[in-house]
Formats: sequence, structure tokens, C-alpha cells
Amino acid sequence: MRPYQETYIKNITRVMELNTPDAQIPRDASVFWREREKKREEIGRLMEENTALLRRELMPVLDDILSFPRQEIDELETFALALMPLPRQLDVMLNYTIHSALVAYARHWNDRDMLIRELYQTGMALFYFQSMIDMAEGDRYNWRMRMLFGEAASYIKVYDEIEDPQIRGYIHRSMANLALGHADSSDPESGRRKMETLRRSFQILTDPVFREKTPSLPWDVYLYKSHQERTTGMTLLRAGVTDQRILQEVMESAEYVWRRQLEASRRKGTQPSIRWHVVYETAQYHCGVTTLGYLLRKMEELYLERDVSDFSDEGIYTNIFLPALYANYLAKDESYKIRKKEVMGHMYRMMMRYVSSIPGSRVSMTMIRNLMDTFHTFIEYPDGISQKEFLIRLVVSRNPEMFVAFQMAASLARMLMERVLDKSPELMLGVRGYKTLGELAAAREELCGYAYECGMFHDVGLLNFFGLIGQSGRAWLKEEKDVYKSHVKIGYAILSRCESTRPYAASALGHHRYYDGQGGYPREYDRTRQPDQPVIDLVSVVHYLNQLVESPVNYSRRPLPLSEALEQVKSQAGTRLSPQMTELLCDMEPQLREYYERGKKEAYREALRYLKGEEDLTNA
Repeated sequence: MRPYQETYIKNITRVMELNTPDAQIPRDASVFWREREKKREEIGRLMEENTALLRRELMPVLDDILSFPRQEIDELETFALALMPLPRQLDVMLNYTIHSALVAYARHWNDRDMLIRELYQTGMALFYFQSMIDMAEGDRYNWRMRMLFGEAASYIKVYDEIEDPQIRGYIHRSMANLALGHADSSDPESGRRKMETLRRSFQILTDPVFREKTPSLPWDVYLYKSHQERTTGMTLLRAGVTDQRILQEVMESAEYVWRRQLEASRRKGTQPSIRWHVVYETAQYHCGVTTLGYLLRKMEELYLERDVSDFSDEGIYTNIFLPALYANYLAKDESYKIRKKEVMGHMYRMMMRYVSSIPGSRVSMTMIRNLMDTFHTFIEYPDGISQKEFLIRLVVSRNPEMFVAFQMAASLARMLMERVLDKSPELMLGVRGYKTLGELAAAREELCGYAYECGMFHDVGLLNFFGLIGQSGRAWLKEEKDVYKSHVKIGYAILSRCESTRPYAASALGHHRYYDGQGGYPREYDRTRQPDQPVIDLVSVVHYLNQLVESPVNYSRRPLPLSEALEQVKSQAGTRLSPQMTELLCDMEPQLREYYERGKKEAYREALRYLKGEEDLTNA
């Protein structure tokens, strides 16, 4: 690699280290705050250096890539691969950007082998990037992924002309990975297309002619991984699809993988994978071989075998995804849901302990996806852990800075609600069903608490972007800015599922939509249909101010002094922001200035309180 590329890798690795929660809980909030402020300053400098490196060294190459010598192109390929060390990815979107340019280079210079390889690598980068937004926009990049893998796979037609076995391998891998381009396997139509794509891949993988042509390829590995991928058809079965062919294929693949697991464990003297044991047992259940009660008991037994110090994909599966899957099946029968309350609560408590202990170097896309799966299936019990508490502890344990940003937004929202009720209470008529000023006055504390909670949870969709927000080592590219916008839909999906968080879902969805309806996102959000829209207006103006003063999402943007930030807030009145809420907020400048001097320290103190209380939660 070139010197700038080595520097970039070193800097982005350092940013990830700085964003890793400390192994030891700080002594007090002041130490906590000062240490994080120093780290934040260093992160900002590294991001500036990396952004400048890319603009000076890399972007000119990508803009004129067709004219560069092959040696520099080869170095680019090496650099791109270094950005994606598994299981953790350093920079997915930069990896995608480089590989896309290399596709253009290979196409222009008619380098077929390079083109096939780069089509595959570009498709894989998109797959990892798409996984960030599956919860909100499950098909945003899938069509492009299918085109990339499909073009690479199409070279099967000239297979005999290709001499390099590795390039032939990329063709086979691309054929199998076409299945990754089908967005949601729980959607019957998409799921069936995925299963059909896998059938075509199986035909090639089991064809003795191709095996004879390229005997050096790891055919059994390809077949094994394809069987693993076909077991994802289980999602279709969980969604109620009863297609007998799909049922048979899923069962065949589950048995195939499980047999291989047993053979390998006997040969090596190790335990077989809990993950694939679970897949086999769930396939047995869907085939009618076992009952729901048996499946739940088996999951419990397998869960007890987990290794809480294993942070590999297997460990993440058993400690995070297995409880989410257990909850999914538990919800199928109300009697089991009631009877297994203690089991479910124990799993959630242990999951929080596990998540808080994951080393920063092992935080991966897999971990984040599995955590998001937990929110898809989270079960609340009246006297158990609420999703609200679960979310708070998750944020503070993995990203204290994000918690501090949430806490500050919540406190500012409460301050502004108090101001509204003092000066213009009529703005809140209709909120929470209160129709008179007298009712609003009587419900003052409830309304202030409601504003606080809306401020606390309005950005919870950012949980899906731990990597993008907390570990980005440069200024964002356009694709990342666009993807970030999906956090509002993700937040809405998380909050709307459970009773403890449902009241705050509208604030998550609408806080970026413009007051005048002419801008912002999501476009389909209609503020006129929201009964609590005044509170969402309030959260929007608080959010905007806090982004300007604190820049909690992207450290590459310099925070503004409060006076400049308020001037910018005023400039958005009537367009982006509610003019009434803007005026009331700006009139609070002395209180705001006083809060910003102490508020961050208070938020860090609250984060520290949660961190020190973590042991109590997990032992409860």
C-alpha cells in the first residue's frame, strides 16, 4: 500500500480504539467527561487528517482512474481489501467506492478476470452496507447487488475460456450470492425468488462436469455455505408460508449442515455449533416432527451451553440472537409466553451483561444486526425489563457519547416544554388528549415528562448505525448521508412495538420533517395527522439546536457557539422549524447558556450512574 493508505488505516483503527468503551468504569463523572472530551478532540483531528488524505490522494485517482498505471491500481485493490478485515469492517462505503471505480477500470481495459473479481467484491461491500438499513429500507441496494453478482455469474457462459481457478471461484460465489440480493426472506414473493436463485446455484455446484473442470476449487465449502444460506428460508416458514417444496429444501439443508457439524466435532473432539443445532431443531418443528414446547426446551438447553466470553459470530449468535429467536417462538403461544416469563427476563439480563462486555475490536455488523433482531421480537412483561430500560442500558453500555446526546436532548425538551406551558400553553391543546388550558395545567408534570422521554428516544434509530456514527474515521460520503436518513424509520419501528416506548414513536419518525412540509424526511410523513405534533415540533427544534452546539453524530463537523447556533435556528423558523417553538427556545438563551455549561457534565454523571448500576440489573 502507499504511505497515505497505511496512514488512513492506522488512523481509522485508532478512531475505533478511542470510541471503545473503557474496560474500567471511571471513578467519577468529571474524570469520565474530561477523558471523553480529550478522546473526542483526538477523533476530530484524525477524521480531519483522513478526510484531507482522501481528498488529496485518493479522490483524484478515482476521478481519473482510467489513466493510472496498473501498479497503482493493484495498490488500490490491496487498500480496499485492507478496509474490510473480517469479522470487523473498517470502512464499508470507502471499500465500495474503490471497488466501483475498479469495476470501471476493468471494464474499460477489457480485463475480464479483474472485472469478475471486482464485481464480486463490489457486491459484497453493498451487502454489508445494505445490512445497516434492512430494518427500514430492505431493498434500497438489493437491485444493484443483484446486478453486480448477476453480471459476474453470467461469465459461466464462457467458463472454459477463463483459465484462473480463483476467477472461476468468483463466478460460483457470485451465483450463490445472488440470493443475498433478495431483500426480505420473510416476504413470500422475495423469499421464493431467493429460494429459486439458490436452486440454480445448487445445479451448478452439484454438476460433476464443473467439478472436473476446476478440481482445485473448494467445492464442498461452496456447497456447505449454500446449504447454510438455504436454511434462511426458515424465515418464510416463521412467516406462515406452507410451500412444501420450500419446507423440504430447508429441512434438507438443515440436516446437511447439522450432519457436517457432527462429523467435524467428532473429528476434532469439539462441541458442534449451537447455531446450527438450533437451525436443525427449528426445522424439525416446522416440519411437524416436534412440538413448540419441545423446541422451547431445546433452545433453553442450548442457551445454557453458551460461552459468555466468546465474541465470535458464534458467540454473538448464542448470546444475542438466540434469545431474540426464543422470544419469536415464545410469542406464538400466550400460555408459553406467560409460563416462560422468568426465562425470558433472565436472557435479557444476561444479554445486557454480554453486550456491555464485548471488546470494541469485536463490535461487528453481525453483532449490530443481531441486536436489531432483538428489537423485532422484544417481549415486555408488566413487572419485567421494559424495552425502554433495555434501550437505555444498551446505549450507555456501548456508546456513552450517544447516551449523553440523548440525555441532553431530553433535558432541553423538558426545559422548552416548561417554557411553552408558562408562556404559550395553548400551543399544547390536544396533546395527550388534553382539550382545555385547565387540563394542561393539571397535567404539567406529565407533559414535561412526556417531552423529556420524546427527547430521550427520538434518535434511537441511530442504534443501527453504531459503526457509521461511532467509528467513522472521516467525513461521510453521499451514500452514507443518504443512508443515515433511514434512522427515523428504524427508530419508529423499534419504539412502536412495545407499550413502554410506543408513545415516543411519532417523535422518532417526524423530527426531521420540515414544519412547512417542503423538506426533510421521510417524505411520506404527514405532520397534520399527528395528534401530538406540537411535541414533535418541540423535539425538532431542540434536536436542531443540539446538533449545532454539540455535533454528537459526526465529529468531523465543528460545534458552533450557542449564539451562532441560535441565529441559525432563527433562520429556519417557519420553514424547517415551528416559528412558535423557535421563538420560545431563542428567548431562553440565558437558561440555555447555563445548561450547556453544566448539562454535559450532568449527562455524563447520569451515564456513570447507569454504568455503575449495570451489575445490579444483570444480577436481578
